[in-house]
Amino acid sequence: MTFSLRVAVVCTALVMLATPALPQTKPEAHIDVLDVVSSGFSGPGEPVKRGKIRQRFSRTPAMTAQVGTSFGMTVRPVGQPDGAEVALRWVWKAPRPIGKDARTGKVVREVSEEAPARIGEEAQKSFEFRTEEQLVKGNWRVEVWNGRRRLAVRRFAIR
Repeated sequence: MTFSLRVAVVCTALVMLATPALPQTKPEAHIDVLDVVSSGFSGPGEPVKRGKIRQRFSRTPAMTAQVGTSFGMTVRPVGQPDGAEVALRWVWKAPRPIGKDARTGKVVREVSEEAPARIGEEAQKSFEFRTEEQLVKGNWRVEVWNGRRRLAVRRFAIR
């Protein structure tokens, strides 16, 4: 080994020993899939009943709505690391406009809500008809998003 090669090896070793160790970072939370646990309706003043999700048979649940009626969905994020907090955005989409935005005056067709959830634990959200103006008949849709990824969709028929 030549003298200059030995000096280079020794200098590299000294630099590596003198450099402080980098702290270990926690792995970033990532949702692989979103299990839809249940979905259902409730009457005025009642909690949303947990409806069964059938794997091979899909039927849009329907209900005649009135002020106070709500519908919702329960989901469970599956991913890594277990118990990590993730952000879910719930978007409720109406078949037709459900009113106007108080600030902008623009027609509103959807309502969205951000909510934290934990990987491996159930999260539940529901939408309640609070005014007559919101009682729009037709197929409503709830979508659950994580960032730019749509993870789940469920339809509800309002008569």
